[in-house]
Amino acid sequence: MSEEKVDGEKPVTYIEVIGDTVYGKHLITTIVISTALSLIGFFVGKKIFPAIAPEEMVQSYSLLLGIAGSLIALGINTFLFKPKRTLNEVPNTSDELEVVYKEMQFDMEEERQSILDDPITAQEMKEQGIYDMFMKEERDQPK
Repeated sequence: MSEEKVDGEKPVTYIEVIGDTVYGKHLITTIVISTALSLIGFFVGKKIFPAIAPEEMVQSYSLLLGIAGSLIALGINTFLFKPKRTLNEVPNTSDELEVVYKEMQFDMEEERQSILDDPITAQEMKEQGIYDMFMKEERDQPK
């Protein structure tokens, strides 16, 4: 859990859920909306389906209506709570990658060698545009 002040207002509390950071009030609101619409769909189905569906199918149809309520809630929550993060992509240099590898205690030379030993991985990295980040020093060294 972390707190952050926004423009002198009271602190906003963020919670980490499944590897993502969310605003606590928004999380609770989305849970309430989703649960309410799912249950409403299920109980409405329990009331209307006995009149129009075979008795053995009422429970199944009601569950489907509850799932439909969940999907409607997903749409509502998506429009109510837009992502608040911004992603800034900048091309990484081989030097920056070296620093990260050192922090993570990985061996950059071992990584380069494994890429060179596997032409499929090297080709995929070239297609993704990240091969040069790993192999810059290899090209710069005299042969």
